[in-house]
Amino acid sequence: MEIALQNGCIFVMEGTLLPPALRFEGQSYSDGWRLLKSVKSDEVDLRARNCGWNYFFVGNAMRRTVVGFGRPWSLRRATEQLLAETRRNAFNSMELTGIKTRQFFGLHWVRVAAHSRSLQKSCHLKDISARRRDAAMTQRIPSVERI
Repeated sequence: MEIALQNGCIFVMEGTLLPPALRFEGQSYSDGWRLLKSVKSDEVDLRARNCGWNYFFVGNAMRRTVVGFGRPWSLRRATEQLLAETRRNAFNSMELTGIKTRQFFGLHWVRVAAHSRSLQKSCHLKDISARRRDAAMTQRIPSVERI
């Protein structure tokens, strides 16, 4: 069954160490990413601030365009490419901010825009090397409850 994606969908990297107040119900989406169910970014931000964490928004949008024979396949492929870029930049969350689709001659053209997000305790957005170091450290901590 294909998961319905829409503007405002939030993805969080599986294995991210979070306090209990920031554990949201979700389902596995793609290679280490969870799609949060029925949660929008303002709710994640509010809950993060209430427990002393921050939910950073990175201003530069990432965009991917995929052409394929089916809308669900094209949308999933574009989203997976954006999630891969988010992982390369060592962010632990992503928000879909724009989905445009067109169809012509049986081909589906899908353009997806997204913004990287960072859910972290620090009030300063860490540089990429610090984010990568934190991600590597969380993978080594045994028996910790993860998202």
